[in-house]
Amino acid sequence: MFENIGWIVEAKLKPGKQAEFEAVMQDIVTETLKEQGTLNYQYYLSDAGDVLVYERFSDIESAHIHVSNWDNFAERWVAAAEPTRMVHLGQLPDELRARHAALAPLWLKPLGGFQR
Repeated sequence: MFENIGWIVEAKLKPGKQAEFEAVMQDIVTETLKEQGTLNYQYYLSDAGDVLVYERFSDIESAHIHVSNWDNFAERWVAAAEPTRMVHLGQLPDELRARHAALAPLWLKPLGGFQR
């Protein structure tokens, strides 16, 4: 049904850490732009400090590449924001889902609709 896979990460900025978070976000975005298979990598922020990151990949290999690259920034990211929720979208294989096991993601499989 859908060939792309992805996930959504939700987090809460830690008090006084917005500037640090924005700096690490920009560093990750700059690196992620080099990943050919990353189709979407979008950050959203509420006035109350709620963060949502939408990530979509063309295939499993691209998702693995992204997670490996993200690992280089994880310590700085988590120092500035506390992950609160993760949702896996699509037919993610067990080995990819295992890379996010610490966040106990909700796994949503394709049901209907379309992709372009």
